This record gives sequence, C-alpha cells and structure tokens, in this order.
Amino acid sequence: MVVLQLHPVAKKVVDLLEPHVERQGFELVAVEFRKGTRSSLLRLLIDKPGGGVALDDLAELSPTLSDLLDVYDPVDGRYTLEVASPGINRPLSKLEHFEAHRGLRVKIRTRAVREGRKTFIGKLVAVGANSVEIDDEISHAREAINFDEMAGANYEHIFD
Repeated sequence: MVVLQLHPVAKKVVDLLEPHVERQGFELVAVEFRKGTRSSLLRLLIDKPGGGVALDDLAELSPTLSDLLDVYDPVDGRYTLEVASPGINRPLSKLEHFEAHRGLRVKIRTRAVREGRKTFIGKLVAVGANSVEIDDEISHAREAINFDEMAGANYEHIFD
C-alpha cells in the first residue's frame, strides 16, 4: 500500500503497471513524474525481491512497460520514460518499505517547514498506520512524522 502522496499521473501509473510488474517477478518500488514545459519525465524504479535487479532485467522489462504505457496512455503530452534500479538509498513509499527498514537510518523530507527545516535523518524506530517515528540525528529527539506530511523518504546508507 502506497502511503506517500503521489502526483496524480504517478498514482495512475502505479495502479496500471504494478500488477504487470509483479507478474514478471519484480517490484515497482516507486513512480516519479515530473511535468516539464516541452516534455515530462516518468521514472519507474524497479527492484527484484530478495536479490536486487540487474541491468539485463531492466532492459528486458522496459519494452513491455513502454508498450503498456502506450496502450493505457496515462500521460498527457510528450514524456521520457526512464526505468531504473532504486539504488542503494532506495525510496520508501509503501508501508511495507517503512516496516522493512525499521531500525535503519532513513531520510525524510517534509512538505512544510518543521522546527526550521524540512529534512530529518535518523534511525527509524516505529512505523504506524499513519506515521513513523525516527530518532533524529540533529535534534537528538524522537520525531513523529505523519505520512501525509512527507514529500519523500528514503533509506540513508552510511558509507564508511
């Protein structure tokens, strides 16, 4: 279940493509849509549960997704389709993503300024139906952040 608010086009794409992606043995981690003046960008982040996605997997899946988008036509106007891996600092957009990253370091961006800032980084300590709690590294306090306040969230890997 997607818990972060998505652009309406991204939401429509998730609803249309997620069943097809899952039938192929992959996970649709996130969909990003950025409207441009001449052309827009539609980015699909795909992963393979339990093993990570390879470049060959993305190359094999891309034409199928492109064909499905041509049939369903959820995007008005011209756009560039990008199919990619979520990367090491993978986005968290579904309740199960947050639950899987409990106890790990995350970065959460809020829509509105809270306590003079919009970015919170720390250990994800609790996940509820409507919010999460993190031990914030800057304030050294436990911060509760509702999903509807979030502009985005991702796992934040610590590089040594």
